[in-house]
Amino acid sequence: MEDKSTKFLDEIDYLILKEMDENSPILGISIGTETGQVISNKFKKDIQLSVNEIVAASSSLMFLSSNISKQLLNQKVKYHTTVAKNKILINALTKNINVSVILDRELTELEGIGLYQKKVMDFAIKISAFIETSEYIKKDIFVEIKRAIPTAISIAIITKSGLPIKIQSVMPDSMISAIASALFNLTDVLFKKSVEYSILTSDNGSIIVHQIDDDRILCVAIPDRRENQIGKYIAKIKEIIKENK
Repeated sequence: MEDKSTKFLDEIDYLILKEMDENSPILGISIGTETGQVISNKFKKDIQLSVNEIVAASSSLMFLSSNISKQLLNQKVKYHTTVAKNKILINALTKNINVSVILDRELTELEGIGLYQKKVMDFAIKISAFIETSEYIKKDIFVEIKRAIPTAISIAIITKSGLPIKIQSVMPDSMISAIASALFNLTDVLFKKSVEYSILTSDNGSIIVHQIDDDRILCVAIPDRRENQIGKYIAKIKEIIKENK
């Protein structure tokens, strides 16, 4: 009997390939959660970035876009368009997913960027609805951490390069992203890229910085410094990360 997860991913792959088949300017499509977890992707040509890097960077891009749109326009962002020399990147954010579409610039501009912005948004809504009605949906690692550590006063998922993906903190997004990234990368250099996690301990609290995958790290601040309790939290974090792989 075919595994339900495999069947679901096959159906997502089919929808992606169909969209690429019907639209020649599309060079690739990547789908991930808002916390940077890869769901599926297909590309016509080799690209320099890894799939995880694309999803993590796109999630961070939409997080930043959403924040600036709320601050300056008091509106939710629908999509983000980036025009480069030969390519165009359109990111669309729905309730539960982030869709990134890379297009050939020349072919896209012949038909109009606006047309493909609409197509990407429509495709993202279709995929989002499909995911919501399926039995397969990846757990939101951010929500799982909040449930597992209810006393946490700060939770941040960021890229290793210091870009915010999803953050709930009293500290400004840019500051916590930069500091957590620097802390992880400095210790990673010392131990030749083998660090799993590090703990900062103060008189009344602790900060756990834990690797999620090759491109993302988690930072959790907890008003507790007891060694046995911190050990339990780290065990929970490890379990949640493992379940989301």
